[in-house]
Amino acid sequence: MDYMFWIWLGILVVTAIVELVTMEVVSIWFTCAAVIPFILAATKAVSWEWQLVIFIVLSAAMIIGLRPVTKKFLLKNSNARTNTSAYIGKRYRMLTRTDFETVGSLKINDVVWSAVEENRQALEAGDIVEVVKISGNKLLVKKID
Repeated sequence: MDYMFWIWLGILVVTAIVELVTMEVVSIWFTCAAVIPFILAATKAVSWEWQLVIFIVLSAAMIIGLRPVTKKFLLKNSNARTNTSAYIGKRYRMLTRTDFETVGSLKINDVVWSAVEENRQALEAGDIVEVVKISGNKLLVKKID
């Protein structure tokens, strides 16, 4: 057998393993594209240069044409919401001070969150606040009188 047979087999195995580990729908296209050159190398139908051209063309076509459709299909049923929305409307005690320039913190279920007052007003450690919104990894809070 030709040495290209082993190279294509290696590409098939490595890209399949990478896809299984990452699940990012990227290397699967290289795995699929390597099948045809693998078969061509096994049958010695074309030279390695043509095998490489076929691999590149198939890879590019599948990444450009199929990846967006596949990602859309895979993400269609995923629910990106998390249980952190349950924090909104609840009251907590500030651990550290926050003001216009300083991000404060509060603790929820043994997790310390960054917190800022929704209008960037000063809050002191110990103030009772209500979570108004979650913005990224920060809680926007308002002081409860």
